[in-house]
Amino acid sequence: MEFDHNKVRRVVEEDRLSSLPDELIHHIMSYFDMKFAVQTCLLSSRWKLLWTSMPCLNFSSWQFGTLCNFAKFVTHILSHHNHPELVSSINVNFLGGAANHLLLKKIAKYAFSHNVQQLNVVTWPVSNLVNYPPCLLSSQSLKHFTFSTCHVTPTRIILKTPLDFPALTTLHLSGIKLCDDLFSKCVSLKDLTIEQFAVEDDLEVYDIIAPRLCNLRLIYGSGFKLINVIAPQLENLTIIDCSINYLKAPPGLSSLCYTGYPLMRLCKVGFHSLNKATIGLFNYHSIIRYKVGDARKIISMLLKLHSVRYLTLNADIIECLSSFPDLLSHYLSPFSNLICLTIDYKDGYKVKMYTEVINFLLENSPSATFIMKLPKFQNKILTRIMNFSGLLMIMLKHEDDESRKFS
Repeated sequence: MEFDHNKVRRVVEEDRLSSLPDELIHHIMSYFDMKFAVQTCLLSSRWKLLWTSMPCLNFSSWQFGTLCNFAKFVTHILSHHNHPELVSSINVNFLGGAANHLLLKKIAKYAFSHNVQQLNVVTWPVSNLVNYPPCLLSSQSLKHFTFSTCHVTPTRIILKTPLDFPALTTLHLSGIKLCDDLFSKCVSLKDLTIEQFAVEDDLEVYDIIAPRLCNLRLIYGSGFKLINVIAPQLENLTIIDCSINYLKAPPGLSSLCYTGYPLMRLCKVGFHSLNKATIGLFNYHSIIRYKVGDARKIISMLLKLHSVRYLTLNADIIECLSSFPDLLSHYLSPFSNLICLTIDYKDGYKVKMYTEVINFLLENSPSATFIMKLPKFQNKILTRIMNFSGLLMIMLKHEDDESRKFS
């Protein structure tokens, strides 16, 4: 078979990428920094002005040797964009400092004056005392906002000015210290995530006020005595490793996910429409011996989750409850609506499960499915289990061990 050298040459010389429509090329270029996007103008006349109509602008100060060069580049891009009204998102990753905050102010002013829908800011502050421009915290058109600080200390920037985003639906904050009443002006907010955060030291109670909030995630927070969530439409609440003593949450929650140590206390009498709950302790059992107070807090929380239909508990919860089986004999099972109970075990975990634990969890829902979730194993569906000693013990040794089904 002979090669058609002319055909091979035509295939090599053909620029298929340049033949793609602008929208697709813009989508590909949106994954890269604007410095790279501008450099593509050297490829051919087809690429010369493509960067001037990009709807997604990504700026990173790490791509430049000096702040002055970075500022000149950003100014050039913003002033030479042919269709600023089509810019839908701006992403900024920069080293903090007074000079760079002036640049950030310019970017925010550009974004808000052109009705940009999404703004993501990742900053590396050189100090914990930086005051961010107020214009960054107020926009009539912004719908999605991420503000994240990266630093070696747990708490970075203090936000004392209430956020004023009436059109905002999604907000993600990370590495900040919160003032009181930060979200009440975000009247359209539906999805809120706060990570690596704390509150001002003089606040005994922290209110999260958001009338239309549906999803709330609190991750790695500290310094809370009581959190009061005033969000009547809240459906999904996730709390991971937050030092919260008490939580007041709307009773109409549909989903609750909580992991931490020690467990927080729920101030409400209970949730009347809870469909799904996932509760876990961190794996401290090998370092800290569980106390009877830990078991009491677990029981108190579970009693308030009485309406749940799908309940998942991690192995540490079972370990703690099984350490005080006599304590459970004083309580009736609160779960009359339970459809499925899942116990999530760890690799190499020795599990003790007493009859009192089984009764407390399943006695009022005898037809509920009982699933032991084994890592990298096929999950096994179990019926109620108890032996003559009232103790179920399972040892998981290796991932390739053959798991068993009990009935």
